[in-house]
Amino acid sequence: MESLFSLEYLVYQLNTKPIAGNTKSRIEKFLEILDKPKINLNELKKLSNFGVPDDIKGLRSLVWKLLLGYLPVDRTKWNSTITTNIENYEQFCNDLIKSKLQKQMTESSEYEDQENKQNSKQDHPLSKSQQSIWKSFFDDQVIWEEVEKDTVRTRAELSFFVSPTQIPNKYPVYFRTQCRRERRLAKDFEHRHYDVLTRILFIYAKLNPAIRYVQGMNEILAPLYYVFYSDTNDLFLQSVESDAFFCFTIFMADAKESFLRSLDDSQDGIKSKMNNLNTLLRIHEIEIWDNLQKQGIHPQFYSLRWIMLYLTQEFELHGVFILWDSLLSHSNRNEYLLYLCLSIIKELKHSLLGDDFTDIMEGLQQVGKIEVEKILQVASQIYQHN
Repeated sequence: MESLFSLEYLVYQLNTKPIAGNTKSRIEKFLEILDKPKINLNELKKLSNFGVPDDIKGLRSLVWKLLLGYLPVDRTKWNSTITTNIENYEQFCNDLIKSKLQKQMTESSEYEDQENKQNSKQDHPLSKSQQSIWKSFFDDQVIWEEVEKDTVRTRAELSFFVSPTQIPNKYPVYFRTQCRRERRLAKDFEHRHYDVLTRILFIYAKLNPAIRYVQGMNEILAPLYYVFYSDTNDLFLQSVESDAFFCFTIFMADAKESFLRSLDDSQDGIKSKMNNLNTLLRIHEIEIWDNLQKQGIHPQFYSLRWIMLYLTQEFELHGVFILWDSLLSHSNRNEYLLYLCLSIIKELKHSLLGDDFTDIMEGLQQVGKIEVEKILQVASQIYQHN
């Protein structure tokens, strides 16, 4: 039988850091729940609904992994779950990135060696055959470059994602993208955080060919990766990338419909979600709804990005963490997201009742100025009464 996963790294921080009384009490409640051999998820969800304290590193990381269902409620299985998923992710990387062909491309001389000269015409780099391993490589390079163009700009207001990661890179990249060529010319051989995001999203795209990669997925991955990288547990520091990949995959199971154009008009598509938000607004804030209708301000003008990217672009990253503490606490995340959006609109009410289209649209751009704690409070009240 496996031993219980140790929480000593969290307890140590609680006992050695100067933490305000109320916050310390909340952290103790979290640790009381997490210290059980089997986690009571309902209790954890209730406590997380109004935010997870930032004062001890690793608490939010652990809570999110539980709320997403990545870690089982049985604490004795955490070590084996993490270790197994590190191995699974490494296998994905080996199968999808570290192919023999990609290794060959690191040395131009290998284009001309005797072995390559004896290759069949089908395996020639210029072959257009669908079965050509070279065609497969170049197709993959297109995907990688498409992802990389976005990841290099992830949360541009922060230096974090363009800075070097302290975790050794076990997965060399053999693709010759524009970004990588420019870095090579600048003699930049550092392994950066956006490189990790790129790899995770590339693996996801390869394993999910029906959806592949769509612009904006990097913004959903970013909070998960940032939180996990900020952990202090030795095992979790080894599994940052694999944990982020699997948690992103779990999250996308509910979010992917918004990224598929073929599902735009379906019950779970992005248009349906925007219409559902509009219905909630009409029910709970008829005055705002009526004025937006009169001014010709349709839901897609302001809520498309909110819903599609789960509010990641409307707030500073720390605010996103607090919103996601609450969002992940709800089994139906897509439904609760609409209540968070409704709460935002209610908080903007004063600037949405005028008769000038431009002023109202500008008001809808002021989302980031709202206190996220107030958004959670209002959203929770409406949600419970429904």
